[in-house]
Order: sequence, then structure tokens, then C-alpha cells
Amino acid sequence: DYLGKEGELSRLIPDFVSRPVQIQMARAVVDAVSERKNALLEAGTGTGKTYAYLIPLIDSGKKVIISTGTKNLQDQLYFQDLPLIAGLIDNGYRTALLKGRANYVCPERLDKSLKVISGNTQSDILNRLVGVREWMSRTQTGDITELSDFSDDAAFASLITSTRDNCLGSSCPRIGECPLYLARSAANDADLTVVNHHLLFADIALREENLAQLLPRVETIVVDEAHQVSEVARQFFGDRIGSGQILELARDIKRELFLLGNDDRGLLHSAEQLERALGVMNSLVSSTGEIGDLSGWLQNQGETVVEGIDLALGELVQYLDISAIRSAGLQHCMQRANRLADQFALLTEAAPLDQAHVHWMQSYARGFVIHVSPVSIAAELSEHFNKPVPNWIFISATLSVGGKFDHIRASLGLDDASENLFASPFEYQAQVLSYVPEGLPQPGSDVHTRALIERLLPFFRSGKTFCLFTSHRALNLARELLAIEDDLHVLSQGQLPKAKLLERFRQMPDGTLLATQSFWEGVDLRGAGLKCLVIDKLPFGSSDDPISRAMMNAIESSGKNGFMEYLLPEAIISLMQGFGRLIRQESDEGLFVLGDPRVMTKPYGRLVLASLPPMTWTMDQSHALGHLRSLARIESKNEARQ
Repeated sequence: DYLGKEGELSRLIPDFVSRPVQIQMARAVVDAVSERKNALLEAGTGTGKTYAYLIPLIDSGKKVIISTGTKNLQDQLYFQDLPLIAGLIDNGYRTALLKGRANYVCPERLDKSLKVISGNTQSDILNRLVGVREWMSRTQTGDITELSDFSDDAAFASLITSTRDNCLGSSCPRIGECPLYLARSAANDADLTVVNHHLLFADIALREENLAQLLPRVETIVVDEAHQVSEVARQFFGDRIGSGQILELARDIKRELFLLGNDDRGLLHSAEQLERALGVMNSLVSSTGEIGDLSGWLQNQGETVVEGIDLALGELVQYLDISAIRSAGLQHCMQRANRLADQFALLTEAAPLDQAHVHWMQSYARGFVIHVSPVSIAAELSEHFNKPVPNWIFISATLSVGGKFDHIRASLGLDDASENLFASPFEYQAQVLSYVPEGLPQPGSDVHTRALIERLLPFFRSGKTFCLFTSHRALNLARELLAIEDDLHVLSQGQLPKAKLLERFRQMPDGTLLATQSFWEGVDLRGAGLKCLVIDKLPFGSSDDPISRAMMNAIESSGKNGFMEYLLPEAIISLMQGFGRLIRQESDEGLFVLGDPRVMTKPYGRLVLASLPPMTWTMDQSHALGHLRSLARIESKNEARQ
């Protein structure tokens, strides 16, 4: 009735294409919901998976949570797809959108920031804060993404949003007008709530309280882009502390002291001393990248700087014990200081952990995060996924490896779930030619990147190309090599914010876009004239990654093959996500270039090829280049007719 050739959607959506595979998927969702059973549904690119699950969910009338991979997908689902289907079925179904607290303006922090900044006469920041206050009088949601993209402006965002640490909760004088609490209330009243994976698994791991009242009454949870679940959930089933949390504490204390007249020199000096101690550690680790053997690092060069932060936190607690009585804000800071001091001391303990956990640190240009993570989270997840209520439906274009769901089952600890693989309706055999350049050096080296770029120069001149790299090092080298080619139009990740970069590429008649991991999924270049997709090598996890190394060791200690059981399946799923950027609709045609000859020479290459859609493969450069040029000629003729 809804998805057929003469169905409701065909009347509402121009150029709607009825796809039997979409109807099959919708029926599988109906079965999972009505029988209250877990399901793994792989829906190939072009299946129309969003409508295939929205229609049965809304029609069921059950209380549902839908979790998406990113906040952008949340907004697309809630503001575009959901209103269409909810209006079509029109059964009085109530919907809500709920994001993490960092997406909502905190009126209390905005008010305090205005007072502090106005006293310091920082006019640029003051003008921006006044703009936020004016916008707050108009907005219905308080969601800062309506106002701007603050992803690259964390310092300003911290002036107007709260964290779990600094939120005053029920004791806040502005709780009645708090956008976060209003959004939670709306979600509690709704039949269907749209969240994202970070929010969902933070709540499940009891790190937040956004869904605490909602989860017990939910009957079905749909996890879209479910291939991301293991990576996201691991962040919350363990423990971590970041320099940002501690630095924010010092800044909040200084803010409270300013409002009280800056008359407590001892406490102010103590907060500044903590900032300096954090700066010393950050300068030491900022160029190291990930430190997988954190216990060893702590016993050697890290011991002194960690002790400096410990001492600064201890001194801060002593001063707060005396001064906290002066304001509710300082009392809250004292609670935070005690909690963070204990947590930092625990997570910087140099004693080695058991084999089931990995102790590691991520470092960034402006900070660091220390983690204790479980190597496998299957046991923790299984406890939630194998309960009779709610039932879980996991959906993605990339869940299986070689047509089997064994890897995702093991990752999620799923004991009992139905499996369905809905193949893409696209005719890849006719729409795509795949090319593996012959005779390239060993992938993963600068020599390989140089040889690949040199081999592909005529391709870059022959059709609009999107290059996905497995490392920033390879991306940067490719950018340097192409910068000397005056006749090429090259865009690169980092030149502009992601959305603006994609829009610029979309508007270019030709050219090449270079990007890395964050562009491998969630990027839709439909209608952009893309003719060639390049992936530099099979995306195997880095041997320096502490989680990958620990997973491999755990698997091999049980007598299994860590490469075949973990590293290869993860690489195949990532490869399929990247490949999905090329063909987005039935009319698309293109050339896929995989710059990794191992797919043709290694025994495991057969599993890689079997996991990708059936296509024609060639190692003949003239054949591949001729195909790309013929596609470009067809594109030019079509544009001339238009």
C-alpha cells in the first residue's frame, strides 16, 4: 500500500521507484516487531531502508527509539523522512528528537558567561554571546546546530553548554527553561524518539540520564548504521578521563570567583596551577599519538607530569573545602574536584591490567584522554541485547562479511537474532568497472602512495574523482604531489569545514577531492557528477592501535586466527562503506580504483571480492582509463542536451 508502484509514496515523491527489496525489508521489520525478536538486517545501498523501517514502526503504534550514527543523520531522519511517513499514516503518533547535552544551550552558563565576559570587555566573544541570547528568545528547541556548527569552536561552545560534570541538575535555578530538560520531557511523552549512538550507549552504560525514564517503557529499538555500534559502545563500557574535563573545572572555578569579586587569591592561584600542570602534560604527549602501553609510559617519562596534576588537584580540593560555602557554584565545583581527583588517580595507576582490559591514552593538539577499555564488549552488550524487551533491530548497508553475519554477532554478543540480507537493487555489473593497478609497491608506505598517484594522474584529468585514504600521512603526501600539477583542480580535507568542502566539490564541473576516514561514510554525492572513486589500500586497522592489538592478542590466545577473525572482517566492512560513496542511484555509472594488489594475490582477497557487489575487475590500465573517459564523454553529451 505504501511502497508499491501505485502506493502512497509514489503519489508524494517525484521519481519514486518502487523496489521489491524495500518491501521485503519492510516485511522483515514487521516480523521482528510483531514477534518481539532481535534482527540483523543488511540493506544494500539504494534499498530505501529508512522508509522500509519507518512505515512498520509507526504503523505498529509501539513505543520506539531509533538511533542513528551521527547528529546530521538524526536531523535528516527527524526533519525530512519522519514527518513524511508520520503524516502519511496519520495515526496520532507522537515523535521527538533528543540529542546529548552538548547540543543544547544551558541558560545558566550563558547568563554567567555574559556576566564574566562583559566584565573582561572581550568584545568579540561578548557580541557572540549576546547573539546567542537574542536567538534563545526565538528558538523552539535551544539546539545550537540551528545557530551554527560549533564542532570546530569547542572553547566558545563551552561558554553556552553544559557537561555532565558541570550541570547543576535539579538544583539549577533555570531548570524550568532548560532546553535539555524540555527535550527530555518531550521524549518521555513521545511514541517514537530519535537519538544517536553516543547518547544511546552513554545511557545504557549509565553514564547519562537522558533516557533513564524512557528506556524501561520502550518496546523496540532500531539501530541504524549498526556497524558502528561496537566502536561507539566501547567508549562507554570502561572508564576514561580527559584533560578537557579537568581544565573546564579550573575555568569554572575562576568564573565563580570572578562573580564573587576575585577576592580569594589562594583558590585562584590553585586553579591556575592546575591549568599549568595540564599544559605541561599536554606538551609532553601532544606529538606522541596513541600510547597503547600506558602503564609502561607512566612508569617512565609520564610519572613526573602525572604527579604534578595529582598534587594540583589535591591542593585545589583543600582550598575548595574552605571556600565552597560561598556559592552553590563553588559547592558543585568541590564535588567535581573530589570526583575528578579520585578518577585521575585511579586511571593513572601504573599497575598493569588484566588481559581483558587495555589501558591507553589518546593525545590531541590541545589535550589528552586516558582510557581503560574492555577488549571485548560482547558480554556487556549481550546483557542488554538478549533481554525479551525491548527487541533490537540492527540495520546497516554493511553488516555481513562474505554473506555471513558471524563477525557482527560475535562483536555484539547476539545469541539469538534473525538474519536478512537485502541486496542492493543497483546493477553493479553494468554500472561499475573495478580496477586494481598492477605492479604497485607494498601498500602502507610513502613509496606506494607516490606510485599510486603517479599511475592515476591521467585518471584525475579524465573524470571527477573522489580519493579516500586510509591515513592522514597518505592524504598529505598525495596533496603535495598533486599541488604541482597546474591543470588539476584539487580539494582536500581540512581546507574547509566538511559540509562546505562537499558543497564546493559538488559544484565543480570536474576535479578531485582528497579525504580520509571521516569521509568514508555518511557522505552522499548523489547528482554531483562523480565518475571515479579511489581507495588507496585495504583499510586494515593500525598495528599501533591499542584496541586492535588487544583484540588480536585475545583471539589468538584462544587458539583462533586474529587476522581472519577480527582484522580482515573489520577491514572489509570499512571497505564496503567507502565503496558505497560511488553509486547512489540507478542512473549512476563509475570506475572504482582499489590501489591494493593484495586483493588479487593473497588468499584472503577472495573473501574481500565476495563481500563487495559482483562487478567486472581489471588490472589493465588502458581498459580502465578508456572506460572512465567514455563515462566523461557521455556526461558531457547529456549536459549539452540539457
